[in-house]
Amino acid sequence: MATFLVTPRMNPALRARVERAVSPKARARHKAAGLGMASPFASGQKLRPARLLPVIALVVIAGLFVAMLIHERRALEAERSALLSEIGELRAGLPAGHEGLIAETERILVEAAGEEDAPEIIDPTLRPAGALEAALRQPTLYVHALAAELRDARRMDDAARGSDKDAFLVCLLYPPASTSERDLLAKVRGVYFAGAKVEDETASVRRLAEARLGLAVLAPAFEGSVRAAQDRNALKRLRRDLQKAPVELAKKAAGAKLMLIVADSAAWARVTLVDLGAKRTLLRVRRPTEELALSARASSQREEIEACSLAVAVRRAVTE
Repeated sequence: MATFLVTPRMNPALRARVERAVSPKARARHKAAGLGMASPFASGQKLRPARLLPVIALVVIAGLFVAMLIHERRALEAERSALLSEIGELRAGLPAGHEGLIAETERILVEAAGEEDAPEIIDPTLRPAGALEAALRQPTLYVHALAAELRDARRMDDAARGSDKDAFLVCLLYPPASTSERDLLAKVRGVYFAGAKVEDETASVRRLAEARLGLAVLAPAFEGSVRAAQDRNALKRLRRDLQKAPVELAKKAAGAKLMLIVADSAAWARVTLVDLGAKRTLLRVRRPTEELALSARASSQREEIEACSLAVAVRRAVTE
């Protein structure tokens, strides 16, 4: 600040003291110099907008990140709610007591595939002509697998998955005219046992695998997985599991009155029919596994012919 109190001829130190006395800016510069600063805070320099850009960018990025987290959390909860609602809707129509069906069938499988010397059982109600067929036209669960797999909880699921409606089931319900090779071959030749025709003929019978797979996604454990999922990818995997599961077939299977089991081993095959409601074995017969002497024409369908022959042997045991 210019002042008439100083002149060019004055001592520089005196002139500086005078200027500091009358000028706030001079005092500020002096104090800043004493502190080793190039200029005082109140130097009058304007803050350039370019210096604010990094700060503004960080604020914007942080805001976008928070907004993305909020959006993702809302989307996760919306998908979770939708999936839980769908599970609830699919549970509608399930019969009372379905929650214990899988555990009960596992107990029955272990018993049916167990001791080789278990006594045979043929309930008298099955002996009249047509009684066995009538019984199997009730809702029935079916599995046909190796005995070693059926009595091992770790292999039971794979055993059930590998069991389709097969020649044994069809021939038990609709036997061939005789056990001659010609009649057995005529019964099984050209039949796609997992196809629509067999399905129509055995509509009352449901595969055990359908019950296990379909009821699993309606169980509390699956619902718990949905509630515990921490990201949308996990929920998408669970939704795919739900969509792939045979839920409608499982609902039919859950109402089963009977369970039919064929347990094979190297030396014998045991057939068991259980009343699920009464927890009572209606049929338990064991027949030796025998390799039939077949012609070259029939040998390509040996498995189906031998399964059909076993069904005929079981029918004879019931009606004799």
